[in-house]
Amino acid sequence: MSRRARRGLATEIGRFVRANLSSSVASGLEYLLVTGLVLAGVHYLAAATAGAVTGAVTDFSLKRHWAFHRAVKGTVQHEGLRYLAVSSASLGFNLALSYGLVDGLLLPAVPGVIAASILVGLAWNYPLHRYYVFRTRPSQSPPSVAAPPVPSRGSP
Repeated sequence: MSRRARRGLATEIGRFVRANLSSSVASGLEYLLVTGLVLAGVHYLAAATAGAVTGAVTDFSLKRHWAFHRAVKGTVQHEGLRYLAVSSASLGFNLALSYGLVDGLLLPAVPGVIAASILVGLAWNYPLHRYYVFRTRPSQSPPSVAAPPVPSRGSP
């Protein structure tokens, strides 16, 4: 593996780790809020909504300024709108999956909401945050996606 490919792979791994740490912090706040609200008697779907909003604001801030800090920066409004679109769909998926786990499979409310959040985060949020909300420069694409070198005129 070339030095450039190793550097690109190391960059991508670092980005993945930072993005997941950002999500973990945001999710931790979300789970604390959901748990507190459910224990206070708030309906679990309302608690999940409040938790999702808190988590989204935290996650956006951390990812924009830390996890994907070397991404091509759009205006905060453009990135915010893309993040809002992804998060709105994420909220719908989280609520539907939470409902299916809690009311359908009869899981306890807090573990059901947390399980739904983890599944949606891995399958929906990370890929869209990485490739849509916080786009990277073409030179920072993963090594496996990079175009092969163009041979010079004098090479066989």
